[in-house]
Amino acid sequence: MKDKPNFILVNSSEIAKDPTHRLDPKYWIRKKRHNAENLILAKLIAKHLIMHRIWHGLTQTKIAVEDLQVTHQQYQKIEAITNDVFYVQVARIFKNRGWSKEILEADPYAVLDEWLKRDYGNLESKVLPDKYYKIINAWKLLDLKAEKNYYKR
Repeated sequence: MKDKPNFILVNSSEIAKDPTHRLDPKYWIRKKRHNAENLILAKLIAKHLIMHRIWHGLTQTKIAVEDLQVTHQQYQKIEAITNDVFYVQVARIFKNRGWSKEILEADPYAVLDEWLKRDYGNLESKVLPDKYYKIINAWKLLDLKAEKNYYKR
């Protein structure tokens, strides 16, 4: 006695009737995942990655090679939102570096302010560390190029 296959054959006329059918090649186009809501999330993650990397004095190469086993260019594309970042990649970076993943849900600007207060006090002299300006400038560049990079495919 043969077991029945655990899949159903669908002919092309059935797919043509339902344009959202999961076997329709148009359904699987990656651009459908690229929408305004996902762009906001991608920018949030990229800003956190940039902030953590610069604040802790790490290079893109160091994170790429040691944490993700990818090239510098591939990690650079993650921070620029040219390549999609996967949760597994972010989790691996944060685990290897001992960073808290819960911080990803917070506003990066608020986190940066907290870090400034924690590490540099009240900053009454208004002299901010160089890494603060590096982070802010990297975020400004990200904001300028994010949409173009994200929908580039």
